[in-house]
Amino acid sequence: MKPASSAIALILAATLSATLILAGCAQIERQVALSSGISPAEVEWARKAGANTVIGTASMKSGGTTHTCTGQSANLIPDTAYARARMAAIFGNDTRGTRAASLGPVKFDKDDPLYVSSLRTTRCDASGSFAFPRVPDGVWYVTTSVKWGDPQGAKAGGGSMMQRLDVRGGRMVKVALP
Repeated sequence: MKPASSAIALILAATLSATLILAGCAQIERQVALSSGISPAEVEWARKAGANTVIGTASMKSGGTTHTCTGQSANLIPDTAYARARMAAIFGNDTRGTRAASLGPVKFDKDDPLYVSSLRTTRCDASGSFAFPRVPDGVWYVTTSVKWGDPQGAKAGGGSMMQRLDVRGGRMVKVALP
């Protein structure tokens, strides 16, 4: 190989490597397929009324401003293997996490209908608070999001957040997200 050809080959290899590294850092919408569904027995307990109450708030700071989940949905999701896999796909773990809005959404091929029908949903009020009354004993995930700026634009801020909760004994469980 001639010296000029060798130099060009090295430059092309370096450029290709840099391009692949940068592409890995770019925002990529992830499409996820969850392998196992939910059996009705896994969520039967979650459909009952209980004696617990879950209350919470959600906020994020940006600069000197605190943003809340005002107007956003808050969800209470019963713990199942399917829910754990879903949380891990979104947040990187199944205990507690946040996902920046700038990362884009994680899309699922198709949600299990039992997952959708067994979750409880409410709205965050004007102060960024939410409440779930009459929750049965069990392990749950609470999720919500805080958003500001242009949700479709490059200046979208905020993100989604999740925490796993063990709710038992007819008590009030307080959670502050993130």
